[in-house]
Amino acid sequence: KNKTAASSQRVKALQMLSAQQRPELVPEIPDLLKENDVRLETIRAVASFDQEPLGRLLLEKYPLYNEMEKSEIIRTMASRPIYGNLLAKEIKSGNIPKNDIPVPVARQLHRVVGSGFIEIWGPIEDFPKDEAAYEQYKNIITEDALANADLQVGKKHFMQSCGNCHKMFGEGADLGPDLTGSNRLDPDYILMNVLEPSAEIQDAYRMVVITTLDGRTYTGNIAAESPRQITLKVIGQETVMINKSNIQNKEITPVSLMPPGLFEALEEEEIIALMAFLQTQKKIN
Repeated sequence: KNKTAASSQRVKALQMLSAQQRPELVPEIPDLLKENDVRLETIRAVASFDQEPLGRLLLEKYPLYNEMEKSEIIRTMASRPIYGNLLAKEIKSGNIPKNDIPVPVARQLHRVVGSGFIEIWGPIEDFPKDEAAYEQYKNIITEDALANADLQVGKKHFMQSCGNCHKMFGEGADLGPDLTGSNRLDPDYILMNVLEPSAEIQDAYRMVVITTLDGRTYTGNIAAESPRQITLKVIGQETVMINKSNIQNKEITPVSLMPPGLFEALEEEEIIALMAFLQTQKKIN
């Protein structure tokens, strides 16, 4: 609560208190959300608590925050059923646009909220994978369209749709393979991986879903495992260490951590821009 302390010290204190689920932190959260320096970590801290009023507070503040803070709210709201159901209602009503929800987060919401989320979101795991789907996108990403694409827009959608897991030119996350040196110039290669990410999947990239005894859900892949702990790389978040004694359920799924349908939430111009960015051979600032 000491506003004259260094931001790094206050953030560290927040992380410690939220990790321990200290109840004294809960009444401080509304005031901490008012402070730019600690707001992001305060949003993350909400996921440690099963408190409906905190979820409602985040949704009330959602329109006022910047893109990074909004993204963190979405991830926090997908961490628990009590929050996930609140978020699902906001998506259904249109108060939070569907486009604000990354597909990996939608997958987690499906598990947190239950099958009723499909009625709100639509298909999550099942998307067309036939020749017609390939042809549909190949007809969109013509050479002329790619040549005139806005690479800044493409980078924005890369960071939203791909950058939570992949790096390119040093930007993004380390959850999936680095795309910098991949076969990105071949549009068929990109389409195959986007439309059928689970067609060829290494064990290291299978989606793992862990639910803890206190009801929190994590989605990611296992970075390390000991007799007592699992270290999980989590989409869009820091790596977490989970004590096995605190795990209620662990599901190693038969599907890739990369979800299908990444293009489904994008307009044609956005798909073209993303594809053009994926094919660029230089870093875009």
